[in-house]
Amino acid sequence: MKKLDWFIVKKFLGTYVFMIGVVMSISMIFDVSEKLKDFINPENNLTFYKIITEYYPYFFIHYANLFSSLIIFLSVLWFTSFMAQRLEIVAILSNGVSFWRFSRPYIIASSFLLIISVLMNHYVAPYANKNRLDFENKFTKYNVNFKDVHLEISEGTIVSYRQFIGNTTTVRRLWVENWKENENGQWELESDMQVERAIGDSVLYNWKLKNTFIRKIGKINDVLSTRKLIDTVLSFNISDLGQRSEITYAMTTPELIKYKAKEENKGNSVAQIDISKHERTAYPFAAYILTIIGISVASRKSREGVGKNLVIGLCCGLVYVFFMKMTTVAAVNIGWNTILAVWFPNILFSIVAIILYYKRIIS
Repeated sequence: MKKLDWFIVKKFLGTYVFMIGVVMSISMIFDVSEKLKDFINPENNLTFYKIITEYYPYFFIHYANLFSSLIIFLSVLWFTSFMAQRLEIVAILSNGVSFWRFSRPYIIASSFLLIISVLMNHYVAPYANKNRLDFENKFTKYNVNFKDVHLEISEGTIVSYRQFIGNTTTVRRLWVENWKENENGQWELESDMQVERAIGDSVLYNWKLKNTFIRKIGKINDVLSTRKLIDTVLSFNISDLGQRSEITYAMTTPELIKYKAKEENKGNSVAQIDISKHERTAYPFAAYILTIIGISVASRKSREGVGKNLVIGLCCGLVYVFFMKMTTVAAVNIGWNTILAVWFPNILFSIVAIILYYKRIIS
């Protein structure tokens, strides 16, 4: 690369690192204020060192990677606007450098960040998120409340329950039905179990059942029994009954594919899982699109100064986020194709980027 390339790449990456530091510092301050009550709770026995080393490094990785494309966009707007205001871009283009050639180092830098972001999304960030969510599950109260759920845990095993609060291990009004296929290919109820309160394990299959009614279906008479307390092993664990939607962020892509197959066997919707899988590639590619928009908008000298370009950038970022959320909600709620839902904002903004870039070249 020539001096011009190195000059712009260093400005690009330096501004990006600075922006990441600023945005994540503000994010962590807000997060501390939100979780302060949990952090100082004597029952949690948390120290400052433990919070800093076991939670916030993973918090930083997750959110820095999540907002990477938008921060790239703001970085491009920021340093390119200053170059335009100082007439550096005018000097570069006046020396016979085409706008296409001027754009090359931007693409090089955004390609470097894109590759890192893709690898982070598919493999590194899930590990960080697993640790982040484990910490939150253990020391904070996120209160995800599952009510009146019916699941097919495995073939022939139907599980229903009245209530399960996600940050606990207690299920209320658990009902387990075991079905078997007869010689005629029809399914018949073999046994069922009703439990007033069940305490499970999120890793093992151990359960403590309180006030249990058990019925085994016989050919002539049913066998009924009641037990006040049972320590037993079931064919499912507490995590099979419901998990935070963010659990997909804690899985690498191969793990996510296996999780999808497992949820399909239960009869659950997998639209959100598909969206999470496709977002891992679609979001990093937004860096290219937003970089081109940023160059096209910020490379003109403006009388209003840097502020105008930043306002335009923020508006574009908000519109992008709006379309991203709108299409993913459409995929979950009305069955829109998940690939199209995830990539639609990129397709739409690609058209906008091409138009703006073309106008900038011919101007």
